[in-house]
Amino acid sequence: MNAANQADDGGRFEYPDQAGYPDGSGLLDEGQAALVDEVTADALDAVDSPSAEAEAEIAVRRLADEGLFSATIGDREVANLRFVEEDGRVVVLTTTVLPEFRGRGIASALIAVSLDDLRGRGVPLTVRCPVVAAFIASNSQYQDLAGPAAAHS
Repeated sequence: MNAANQADDGGRFEYPDQAGYPDGSGLLDEGQAALVDEVTADALDAVDSPSAEAEAEIAVRRLADEGLFSATIGDREVANLRFVEEDGRVVVLTTTVLPEFRGRGIASALIAVSLDDLRGRGVPLTVRCPVVAAFIASNSQYQDLAGPAAAHS
């Protein structure tokens, strides 16, 4: 089971809504959940492969008061990774890249810097964002973050 999935008693999985919160309306059966995971992994590869036009330096900052990591180019936020801290854990909720900045490797850079920062803080991690879960699954240096402690909600 992917760390982004939340199983209910009926074997269905709930994905967070657009704001990152389970609301009871996003229930999928196990087959649908597996398909979503597969499509998400493929989408990460298709949407966030670095392109030749990646022209500017990306700066990533942790904004703890806002519960996000912000990726900026110049003075413009082009991507963010939202998180909350609950019960001594960091819960990764969503990753967003502005459409015109997709395909430049920004999400991968943002996720890598964010995970490095979180690992350095030594706080247990829960991943609810399917893009971050796919990134961890395809980058062996972050596999330790997806261990049993990372999968609990």
